Amino acid sequence: MDEISKSGRGVPAKIAGELRSLIARGTMAPGMRLGQTELAEQFNASRVPVREALKLLSSEGIIEHDPNRGFFVTRLSRDEAEQLFTLRHLVEDELLKTVEWPDAELLDALSKRAERLEQLLDQGDRSNWWNAHHDFHMEIFNLSPKKTIVREAMRLWALTDRYRALLPLPRRASEERKVVNKHELVEALKEQDRANLLAVRRNRRESFERLLLETLEARGL
Repeated sequence: MDEISKSGRGVPAKIAGELRSLIARGTMAPGMRLGQTELAEQFNASRVPVREALKLLSSEGIIEHDPNRGFFVTRLSRDEAEQLFTLRHLVEDELLKTVEWPDAELLDALSKRAERLEQLLDQGDRSNWWNAHHDFHMEIFNLSPKKTIVREAMRLWALTDRYRALLPLPRRASEERKVVNKHELVEALKEQDRANLLAVRRNRRESFERLLLETLEARGL
């Protein structure tokens, strides 16, 4: 975490990014209290940028702020998940309608990223898979010139990604494994088939949503 303390204005954003990742992976569990002093020590920073980072995440809905009790990781709920996926369907479909087709070099890079994701699943490497999975989709979303929509898509992604920690990492062939396979997305981009690109992405999203809602219901959330 020493790198965080070396920058100036970007410190709150970097701390927010680290916290966002820890929450998404389930390292910081829903309902967990986020003490400013402890976080300042963890990130080798003062309380001021920590508080700014917490305010930022609070505005995103990832954490909650109780003026009397402090900051807490937002709890999970089926109702919230359903609403978030409704928004994701709308925003991501609109975004993919505007992506510009990648050139051969970028297609090759995306194909290698997709293969790397499969290797990380085989290894059960949740941490590196999580980062690579995020970066893969960011690469695709950024093919669109609609950067405001890209930012909104990634904001919604962060809100639903924290639910992903409830699901086991699919290391072997299964329906769950098919949900996170990216090769069909790359193929749709290669073929410049927008209808198929939208269909593949929506099918993956809906399958993830179904798995997640079943898990939440089983846990009484």
